[in-house]
Amino acid sequence: MDMENTMTTETTDNYPKIDLIELLRGLWRSCRHLLLEGIVLVVAAAALLGFMTFRSYTPRYQASASFTVRVGNPFYASQQYYNSSVAEQMAKTFPYILTSGVLSQEVKEALGISYMPSVSASAMGNTNIFTLTVTSGDPQLAYDVLNCVIEIYPSVAEFVVGPTQMSLLSESGVPKNPVNSIGMTGSVVKGAALGFILWMGICALYAMTHRTVNNEEELRQLINLSCLGKLPTVRGRRRGRGLSACPIINESNDKFGFNESVRLLRVRVEREMAKADDKVLLVTSTIANEGKTTISVNLATALAQKGKRVLLIDCDLRNPSVAGIFDHTGEEGLADFLKGEKSLKDVVRRIDSSNLCVIFGGKPVSNPEKLLARKTARELIRAARNSFDYIILDTPPCALMADAGEIGTLADCALLTVRQDFACRGQILEGVNSLNDNGRPIIGCVMNMTAPKINRSGYSYYGYYK
Repeated sequence: MDMENTMTTETTDNYPKIDLIELLRGLWRSCRHLLLEGIVLVVAAAALLGFMTFRSYTPRYQASASFTVRVGNPFYASQQYYNSSVAEQMAKTFPYILTSGVLSQEVKEALGISYMPSVSASAMGNTNIFTLTVTSGDPQLAYDVLNCVIEIYPSVAEFVVGPTQMSLLSESGVPKNPVNSIGMTGSVVKGAALGFILWMGICALYAMTHRTVNNEEELRQLINLSCLGKLPTVRGRRRGRGLSACPIINESNDKFGFNESVRLLRVRVEREMAKADDKVLLVTSTIANEGKTTISVNLATALAQKGKRVLLIDCDLRNPSVAGIFDHTGEEGLADFLKGEKSLKDVVRRIDSSNLCVIFGGKPVSNPEKLLARKTARELIRAARNSFDYIILDTPPCALMADAGEIGTLADCALLTVRQDFACRGQILEGVNSLNDNGRPIIGCVMNMTAPKINRSGYSYYGYYK
């Protein structure tokens, strides 16, 4: 018995556990990510259903007349009387008479029409009042058919209920307004609801297929690398028109502990690089807009503030951006040096008389992998090793660009930037594999743009995601 209980417990424990809270969080993140698409889908569905309702709308007009019915007494032909049961009988037998084809055929022949509009008859309770109604899309046709039925119906009904006389009480005349409304409001609401349901389905599918990393534990389980730091999402100071709003550690405003986070990252990176006496660090990300340039710039600045001689090189020659952060746009850079157009002295820039020197990317080039494969690139790194304590290479996303592999051969180790809830897990794995293929050890990863805590002043963000 105990063995059976143990087996049952073990079998139950082997079942995958579903984290409902995490599923809801994933759905909420998907809804935020696809909010604009959701708005467009709801509006489009509402407009489409409303348009379809408008196009398919056909106005229906009703012409009606009320009568009293007088029937001849079969025993006393000279006497006539009102008989409510006869009126009710006529209403009951009317569908049979109409569908028999006799009445419809005579009306169509009399009016010269090819189809018969909808005709109905009813008796008002136990009275002898009889109401005839004709419904058609043409108001004049409805009225003409009504008059024709009034004229022909007694002769047709005589074979069923005997001779009758119909005394007109009232009639509607030619109807002016349709009896059915277009119903646009209801259609728009239904379309919006349908669009919302469809959007929620898309969000649920997106949440199930687009699995991202949201904390250190998930990142560690995915790639088995140490998380050397977490940088919160803060707003950087915009440095001019067209320049990036990248947060810098030496700025006075330290929201959400950004400066302290960078310093802690610096300490851990130094410790990891010291294990193998590494000097050249490659900083990259899996895909674009994860903040790898932000990490490169702030890590280089933090090392320089500690008194280390640091050289930061913008190796993203397709989309160089470090120059914009330091207000040096339009200056010569690495591309010019590798082409042989500028000397090393011409492209190295010292930042604010500090220990930080930067080689900007220069003008964007379309074939950076050929430039980076030149012997000149290796000579540059070799020369820099003798003059600097640390060399940080800001590189393109490793999972997207072929030139990232060429840069990898120049570095001693790599640091992977992972933006919280951004890249898919498969993309992160692909990026790690790409770095491993270059034979350069990954000292760890840094989680960037983590959600800050809420304070009285609210959230703060930075808009530079390179």
